[in-house]
Amino acid sequence: QDEETQHSLECIQANQIFPRKQLIREDENLQVPFIELHGESTEYVGRAEDAIIALSNYRLHIKFKESVVNVPLQLIESVECRDIFQLHLTCKDCKVIRCQFSTFEQCQDWLKRLNNAIRPPSKIEDLFSFAYHAWCMEVYASEKEQHGDLCRPGEHVTSRFKNEVERMGFDMNNAWRISNINEKYKLCGSYPQEIIVPAWITDKELESVASFRSWKRIPAVVYRHQSNGAVISRCGQPEVSWWGWRNADDEHLVQSVAKACASDSRSNSNKLMNGNCSRDFSNGGDLSDVEFDSSLSNASGAESLAIQPQKLLILDARSYAAAVANRAKGGGCECPEYYPNCEVVFMGMANIHSIRKSFQSLRLLCTQMPDPGNWLSALESTKWLQHLSMLLKSALLVVHAVDRDQRPVLVHCSDGWDRTPQIVALAKLLLDPYYRTTEGFQVLVETEWLDFGHKFADRCGHGENSDDLNERCPVFLQWLDCVHQLQRQFPCSFEFNEAFLVKLVQHTYSCLFGTFLCNNAKERGEKHTQERTCSVWSLLRAANKAFKNLLYSSQSESVLYPVCHVRNLMLWSAVYLPCSSPSTPADDTCAPYPVPGSSPEDQPLGRLPKTRSFDNLTTACDSSVPTTNRRSSDPSLNEKWQEHRRSLELSSLGNPGDDPFDGDSLSKQGRAPVGAELSVAAGVAEGQMENILQEATKDDVGLEEHLRGGLETVGKGDEIALDKKRTENLHG
Repeated sequence: QDEETQHSLECIQANQIFPRKQLIREDENLQVPFIELHGESTEYVGRAEDAIIALSNYRLHIKFKESVVNVPLQLIESVECRDIFQLHLTCKDCKVIRCQFSTFEQCQDWLKRLNNAIRPPSKIEDLFSFAYHAWCMEVYASEKEQHGDLCRPGEHVTSRFKNEVERMGFDMNNAWRISNINEKYKLCGSYPQEIIVPAWITDKELESVASFRSWKRIPAVVYRHQSNGAVISRCGQPEVSWWGWRNADDEHLVQSVAKACASDSRSNSNKLMNGNCSRDFSNGGDLSDVEFDSSLSNASGAESLAIQPQKLLILDARSYAAAVANRAKGGGCECPEYYPNCEVVFMGMANIHSIRKSFQSLRLLCTQMPDPGNWLSALESTKWLQHLSMLLKSALLVVHAVDRDQRPVLVHCSDGWDRTPQIVALAKLLLDPYYRTTEGFQVLVETEWLDFGHKFADRCGHGENSDDLNERCPVFLQWLDCVHQLQRQFPCSFEFNEAFLVKLVQHTYSCLFGTFLCNNAKERGEKHTQERTCSVWSLLRAANKAFKNLLYSSQSESVLYPVCHVRNLMLWSAVYLPCSSPSTPADDTCAPYPVPGSSPEDQPLGRLPKTRSFDNLTTACDSSVPTTNRRSSDPSLNEKWQEHRRSLELSSLGNPGDDPFDGDSLSKQGRAPVGAELSVAAGVAEGQMENILQEATKDDVGLEEHLRGGLETVGKGDEIALDKKRTENLHG
């Protein structure tokens, strides 16, 4: 009752807590050039050279003659004056915006305004997500409508821990238990309140282990292979220091993880051991490319039955040199002599400072005008794709250990909140098709990134007084880039499309939603962000057709084994490369609440603005629009496709009461049967699609490359379009 009263009080006082600011116009005839969100108030409207520029408490909006820039303020990293009359805005997602003014004085005025607007908040309530939520609640409360659920994540997110324990089939009777030692975050402020540990490990032992692990981040189990019972654990580095400290409880806990896997009742029968087949890198050296390829090719199915626990793999994301150097700062790595039946592999992944430097080089390259002639060599020099390759290799090594060798894995870096979630979350994505669904991906992000304390506020720069640039790094963006690489290699394995990832990149920084605020769950609980802000999953929900991958088939590969070499990776042009017009998110059309003067039907959630490939991607996916309007660039492929589509429509009739498949263009008479796993448009299964493509490409040598580009285009999000010249060439 008290919470409801407090909530009602906040709604009533929204206009007092977040009052609208007085609009200042440089010209009395100027009007605000966009529809404001709830709680948004425009402060300045003026004229730039050939453009109208407006600044609100949420966004910078620049309306040119033929294009529009619409960027959230927190997405802007820096603003500087160039060439006297030009403002140069650098964004955190790699975009660069340029705006020309007529006079030096006007340029300086806007420079001061923008620098004040993008400064890190002195208190978290200064971020727009709080005003947005408060005004939304007030507006809909006054209309006596129940819209509170619109800004909340689903039950699959709020009850994720319990659901995941049941779904993965942990044996909670004999092998594992849920420890509440971190209740109210009394042990570790950056860990969840409930963690899974071996059943015989006591809380007293966990306290001892916490004193030996960096930031008290003890080994915690986060994933169980449902077929063989092998688990993935994560933690911080051991605090060995130059003194070579040991901790008997820590050594016992690590060995107990392997023993718990062996005693897991669900995986005990026919348990296989592959210790002789897996390569051992416990000599302390880093894993080279040759050794990596060899380890994967030599690993095979188990050859002998065993009763002893499998050899646990400790994957240290750092290089051996970096791990040893950390001993000078009180850290270090596990000594194999003290951890029997364990091997340690050092992956040699770069730290946040190297990743930040690489990203800055990439941004500089991608925003050069005109397009540099040495593009490929310059791209290589940024080392961005090399870093992605190393991350993918690390995750794939975990997948091979768990899925093929049936071995438990313990992953850590230095503190365990940057490279560790990258590796663990990517490995889980490869291992488990559930995480490749929209709901499962939400659970994955909430669990591995938010619950286990990735420092979003520091890394993104939107925390209270987060002025330290050395703490900023696009760690989460780098991981999303790897997910995008997987989407390209496995286009039928993900329920969500590329637009989903692009929008997630934008809202990682935008602060329209409260999902990625603060550095850990403890801080978010203290600031009550869940009650006072909207969740990004209210936008990126499974029912939003704009983010549905029409190629998705749940019958695709269960475990993904991607190619990790640099030559197989592609630059994420949808995020990093500018379009022909200035490109930024159109967030006025991507909020969980409709804007004033419109209805939800008129303005669907998360709709995509116009692109050069389709008039409107959302319209193209709408069931009311025939898919025949959506033609492939290749006529022969389109003909074959439409023939199969019509035949499948006739064979996919279901019950009259069934809801049509979102994004389908089924005939009026035909509906997809409930539970039918369909892929593109009318539901072509993966095997059928493969046959179609093979038949349609017999006489077309260059179609493979075209298809790769076509698949990319279908999934692209806001203001991302296919290059016109490339399209014309394909038609030719």
